[in-house]
Amino acid sequence: MGDRMNFVFFFPDEMRASSVSCYGNKVVKMPSFDRLAREGVRFENCIVQNPVCSPSRCSLMTGLYVHNLGHRTLWHLLRPHEPSLFRYLKNAGYEIRWYGKNDLYSQKYLEEICDDIDEKRSGYKTPTSRRTGLVHGGKNPYTMADPRYYSFLFEPIEHDGGEILLEGNIARAIDFLESRKRDDKPFMLYLPISLPHPPYNALEEFHNMYDPDTLLEEIIGPEEVSGKPSYVELIRKYRNLDKLDRRFFARIYAVYLGMNSYVDLMLGQLLDALDKAGLSDNTTFIVSSDHGDWAGDYGLVEKWPNAMDDDMVRVPLLIKTPGNKAGHVVKEQVELFDIMATVLELAGIKAEHTHFAQSLVPQLSGAPGDPDRAAFCEGGYDVHEPNCFEGYPRGGKTENLMDPAHIYYPKALQQQEQPRSVCRTTMIRTLNYKLIKRTSGENELYDLKNDPKELRNIYNDPESEKIKLELEAKMLDWYIRTSDVVPLDDDPRGFK
Repeated sequence: MGDRMNFVFFFPDEMRASSVSCYGNKVVKMPSFDRLAREGVRFENCIVQNPVCSPSRCSLMTGLYVHNLGHRTLWHLLRPHEPSLFRYLKNAGYEIRWYGKNDLYSQKYLEEICDDIDEKRSGYKTPTSRRTGLVHGGKNPYTMADPRYYSFLFEPIEHDGGEILLEGNIARAIDFLESRKRDDKPFMLYLPISLPHPPYNALEEFHNMYDPDTLLEEIIGPEEVSGKPSYVELIRKYRNLDKLDRRFFARIYAVYLGMNSYVDLMLGQLLDALDKAGLSDNTTFIVSSDHGDWAGDYGLVEKWPNAMDDDMVRVPLLIKTPGNKAGHVVKEQVELFDIMATVLELAGIKAEHTHFAQSLVPQLSGAPGDPDRAAFCEGGYDVHEPNCFEGYPRGGKTENLMDPAHIYYPKALQQQEQPRSVCRTTMIRTLNYKLIKRTSGENELYDLKNDPKELRNIYNDPESEKIKLELEAKMLDWYIRTSDVVPLDDDPRGFK
């Protein structure tokens, strides 16, 4: 079995493409990402199917859009009756090793999938061979009376010097790789880590790696944009971000870049461990993320369930597989859930459910992508589904998000008081344009060639009418074509 393809899937949380070195960011230092881009294939325009973690991951694992199975919230995870990539791999004899956060499978499904799991998906008893410790999270330095309290900017994390601490799940993954033998079962090593997700902080040397004063011109200020939906100003108001200056947001961005550099260090450790174990010649290494993060742009932090800026929806995708065309760049659009179809083809497994993902195996050999392919993203909730909104009472009591001391309190309060600001939303993106339709009527249209930072909403400009109608027609065609999924097996009707 040792000759079958193995997989390592390194999946940072909330990493936008524009803040990664090999995607053109000239400030951040990420040599391991640069190495993977040189040795593997880089997909320039990978678009997620939802701008929030759980729905995005559910689409990734199934190859289905948000509207196919109703996965559009943080609270509704994949359930055992639904197909998924990891079940296909498990049934084909793969060992599934999962070190990191869930945000994907319901507990019963998770127990079916994973080979190394404890009751709570954390708290493993076996110690790691490397130094680990607190590398993210920790203490909010501000009081609730301080307008910075809800900004997610936390204190840097100190440690006692010596070897840089590793995030515990990465240390465990390295131990797993170094323990493998060529004739062991093939494996999928899935590493959904919590960085660079807010809070914005990291080990001290990474937290302070970049100077905010040099980044003042790198971020997009709220005064620079026109035509954004009302949720932008509402978020700034509810979080007190409207009381903070540009340098503060540059500081947030500087810390976010430092978090990316720490993620890069962990990626390098994994790549070295794979080489050391002699597994590189039969292992596919995939790096991507579930969605992005504003990290100070527009005077905003974190994410929003129906925000469709490229900061939210465009993520890195790097794949290195034996025999790939090294350094190949695919400029055409792909969608995040294409990873599912790609892994299945590389593993020699046929999907047994209808899905919409496209295998990227031809591009790994140097083929271009489809220049006419549009990418789609959906998000937000409707007032007829109150159980979707953050702040909704769950389990017979109001969740702790409605406690003003909770850092997510402003987000939950806004969704409860201003539900239209998180209305259902759909985006169609081509290489040249992006159209965003909202049930609130706060629609957006951007010319990505001439306005790549999406500073000016041209939805209501008369000269944009033709392209707007073309994109609306394409969006409608897409909804009709993907409106449901038909099972691949038949049910006997009982005729003699």
